Amino acid sequence: MSGLDNLSIKEAVMANKFGMFLIGGVVGAVAALLAAPRPGAETRAMVADKANDILGDAQQWGGQAAAGAQHIYQEAATKGAEVVNSVTARGQEIASEAAARGADMAASIQEAASNISPTINEKGDELREKIEAARQRIADQVAKNAGEDADAVADAAEDVKAAAVDGTEAVKTAAHEAKETVKEVVADDKKDAE
Repeated sequence: MSGLDNLSIKEAVMANKFGMFLIGGVVGAVAALLAAPRPGAETRAMVADKANDILGDAQQWGGQAAAGAQHIYQEAATKGAEVVNSVTARGQEIASEAAARGADMAASIQEAASNISPTINEKGDELREKIEAARQRIADQVAKNAGEDADAVADAAEDVKAAAVDGTEAVKTAAHEAKETVKEVVADDKKDAE
């Protein structure tokens, strides 16, 4: 599991805890208002004002959470692209260096072989083939590693995006539930006042 995956899971857990904290705050505020010794009309007006304030705050926090999650997603995507580009560029450099070294070695071997005998020429050809095969294996491994890193970055970006959506939904649900609870309390107070 990469560091980015761990970060996404931690952020999702923190968003869930924050949502539960908000719900607890709303329930506590409603209970405190209901227990206060005030006339029904005054309490209902105060509850309605507080509900509007809480709803406005919840919407603002939801917007901030969505913007923060979008920012994290963008950063992860940018960093992922940078990693892929870096790994690809480095892989190409290594493959080019290996090819250049292989070509230099092949040229040196060929020169020495032509000076010694036809038997050495045969050995030189075999060596060039082995060098070419080794260079190809190195290039293939570098390409494979670059692909695996790109897949890991894409998976991490999807996890961050999903956590952001879950966090936003949790805040919206909490705000909606708080609003419904306040409506029920106000309706009950109206019935009691009549």
